[in-house]
Amino acid sequence: MSHDENIGPGPRPEAGDPRPDPIVLPSGAVLADDDAEERTGGVSRRALIGGVTAAAVGGLLVGGVGGGLIGRATGGPKAASTVANRPLSVIYGGDVCDAPAIVAKEKGFFAEAGLDVTLHRTVGDEDIKAAVGSGQFDASSGIFYSWLKPVSEGQNVRFVAGLHAGCLRLVAPKSFKGKVADLKGATIGIPSLSSSATMFFSMDLLDAGINPLPEAKQVNWKVLDPSTLADALKRGQVDAIATSDPIAYRPILDDYGVELSSNMSGMNAQDYCCCTALNGDLVTKEAPLARKLIEAWCRGSRYVAGHEAEVARIEVDKKYIAGDVATIEKLLKGYGWKPSVTKLRASLLPGIRKFQKTGYLEASADPEKLADKAFTTLGIRW
Repeated sequence: MSHDENIGPGPRPEAGDPRPDPIVLPSGAVLADDDAEERTGGVSRRALIGGVTAAAVGGLLVGGVGGGLIGRATGGPKAASTVANRPLSVIYGGDVCDAPAIVAKEKGFFAEAGLDVTLHRTVGDEDIKAAVGSGQFDASSGIFYSWLKPVSEGQNVRFVAGLHAGCLRLVAPKSFKGKVADLKGATIGIPSLSSSATMFFSMDLLDAGINPLPEAKQVNWKVLDPSTLADALKRGQVDAIATSDPIAYRPILDDYGVELSSNMSGMNAQDYCCCTALNGDLVTKEAPLARKLIEAWCRGSRYVAGHEAEVARIEVDKKYIAGDVATIEKLLKGYGWKPSVTKLRASLLPGIRKFQKTGYLEASADPEKLADKAFTTLGIRW
């Protein structure tokens, strides 16, 4: 048995437990099953408990998250024995924190789960959210803030598990002696206006009294090719950069940049930077297959802890990430690798409420309804 073999996907219900605990949605609404037979194939006849109206039930059962939350998505033995496999595509961005999917692919975790998964590197300004929502790709990872507006506008995407903590940084030149609040009027280099870093650090700017919306013109977001961001900071073309590792770390490593903020510390520190974002049809129509994907993907995340040197070499040698092994290993050791569905669920609703204040999400959006629409457990209890 390998070192990883005794690291399962997480706690399971007790052997004598006749049924799993009710599923609690991010809003606090609870879904409960009627009997063991229905947990693997049908939809519970029981009403939603605590916070979901009868009208909302109808919305969940027709094309909503209900297919991923009620009945078959609990993934019991009956579902596992009838999983219909097909090739799956997962898109990644070339960041250090893409390690969970890379490990699951290269260490054979996807294959051991009976999955045929292809990893696709995103190209240029490709709209990952639209690609996953349309089914062009089955899944991607990313901070949930950057997916909220597309989901609120109807993008067919569901969040399931948080993968890791850390990877986003807001970096200024070493000569900069101020704080985030001193970036008012500054030009900040970003990979795109909808990037994870742009969305996350908008909350830090908001906390510092700066309106982050482009039209407010209190900061100037300058979209640059991601590979040029560190050099743009060095040449003084921008006053700061907001992006992910390894690019965000390069100015610090080369001693010309200083970190002003990250998603690992401060008021907006998160248990999870990236979460799994799945095409909604994969969740509602192929729930057992989706669950197998999540479990193998999260197994890859758990493996990173304690194997950072090995994972760094895989990322570099297999040309997933541009960088040197020592630096990638150091970055991997600085992140948290404790994937969870329940912890992501707990952070989703307060995260939506905070993010809504930035103005990137309409004030009219209902945080509880959006949380329930965007999230599914696939019956996973860890």
